[in-house]
Amino acid sequence: MTDIITDGLSGSDGLDRRAQRSRSALVAAFVSLVLQRRYDAISVGEIADAAGVGRSTFYDHFRNKDDLLREGLKQPFAILAGMVDGGDPAREHEVVEHFWENRRVGNVLFAGATRQILTQALCAAFERRLALSRRAPPDLPVGLAAAWLAAAQVGLLAEWLTGHTPCSSAVIVGALRRLTVTGLSRGGQ
Repeated sequence: MTDIITDGLSGSDGLDRRAQRSRSALVAAFVSLVLQRRYDAISVGEIADAAGVGRSTFYDHFRNKDDLLREGLKQPFAILAGMVDGGDPAREHEVVEHFWENRRVGNVLFAGATRQILTQALCAAFERRLALSRRAPPDLPVGLAAAWLAAAQVGLLAEWLTGHTPCSSAVIVGALRRLTVTGLSRGGQ
């Protein structure tokens, strides 16, 4: 399976090969550091040092470590937000499987201070999708609908990634889809 996070960050988005290598090294260093200690204890300087690049190179690619985290989740969260319009079940399954296969990182990121960052990033993805969709509930502002869907999806994924409530990734994808479709059809009620 492709690595959904690093593919989205280090792909050929106009960067030359050297810049792509730097960006990939920053992502790999970030993931490694997140596995070693608390997110809030990690500095931009440590990420840059672990990646073998200077701080200025980090800032050429990202504003701060929260930006690195948000950018890293943009592609998988866009796929989850795509459930608004029917989505792509195969890609959704790939995203959920990716989270499960990387649950050691996921358990760190879907908890604590970073959970809010993740929820905001998924909310932004839902807002973009709902703004273009005719599925937005007429009785609920798009921002509130997006926040509600994001919080619900992040909550479900966070609980599943702990392993306390075991079930297959197919069950989780089905639950995420039902949650999204039911939530939109009832307008948040």
